[in-house]
Amino acid sequence: MAETGQHDVTGGRLEADAVTRPVNQALVQAEDSTESAVGYKVVPDDVIFALAGRATLGRLFTVKQTRPKFGEPVSAKELRNLRVRAEKLVRRSLAETPLEGGQWQPLAVNDAGLRLDNHLVLEGVGLTGQEISFSVFGVAGLSSALRSLEVLANRLDLTIANIVASSQALASVMPYAEAIILDIGFSGTDVCLIRDDALVGTEWTPFGGNFFTQVLAREVDIDPARANQLKHAFGRGEVDKADVHLIEGHLDGARKRWYDAVMEILARLSPDKPLPRRVYMTGGGSLLPGLDKLLRTNPVPFDSAPEVAQLSHHSALMIKDLTQSLDYHLFTLALSLIISLPE
Repeated sequence: MAETGQHDVTGGRLEADAVTRPVNQALVQAEDSTESAVGYKVVPDDVIFALAGRATLGRLFTVKQTRPKFGEPVSAKELRNLRVRAEKLVRRSLAETPLEGGQWQPLAVNDAGLRLDNHLVLEGVGLTGQEISFSVFGVAGLSSALRSLEVLANRLDLTIANIVASSQALASVMPYAEAIILDIGFSGTDVCLIRDDALVGTEWTPFGGNFFTQVLAREVDIDPARANQLKHAFGRGEVDKADVHLIEGHLDGARKRWYDAVMEILARLSPDKPLPRRVYMTGGGSLLPGLDKLLRTNPVPFDSAPEVAQLSHHSALMIKDLTQSLDYHLFTLALSLIISLPE
């Protein structure tokens, strides 16, 4: 973990310069620790960066076509042409998305479902039908943030091997085909919607760990550093029983504001159908007591009260952990990045 003093690369080149030293220290520390785990020091030549939700934009795109000879089986060439049309639509639309003070750079296009006569199919080749539709989920990164990442990598003499949106990384380790992921970090919460085993919607809200800390600092009249320590102690159950009720009261409004923001996002991502009932939380902010209870309390806009769990190595990640001290609540996102890497 690199303590960056609230600087981050989404703020531009100057912010990238500010985080260079702590990131380099963290890399050196990680390299040194590998000797005790594997018997020799591992020094990587490449680095993978995950872009935070506020620095990414994701949208679902669907292309449809009516097949004139619907009695004939679907060919591989027909599907390839649909994919090409979808990818062109994604890159053009994302690049033209208006943004004050910057622009978006398309990064990745992932499959999000193939339907034949409105039926989801895994492989369309050889099937027959009249209407065929192909959906993809496109992700773009904030151009200024991407440039800042390049600055950081150059300062550290590293090569950027890949740039991955955090939502795509988390979706890759989801154990169910229909689910919601809430990644509650320091600066906000990433909301990811998964349907038919595909990422179909993402959005970010600026209510996260720092928001709860600032509220607690204001309500208790203490400095943010002390409030952060108190919040963490509360999450670990290390606060005196006499103070638990007091802290609960101070955080009630903040947790409700977070809940309302998340529900507003989910309503926009899924306006026409009930939400998936499985909700997975991750990130350090997810350890704040009471957030899971809020999600379970009101079944609307779910069909019934959702199941809420932590997205940890117990539910999604199949890896060999040699660190013996890794906090999976903090590192689930980072670990999800290794799933698609070659061995």
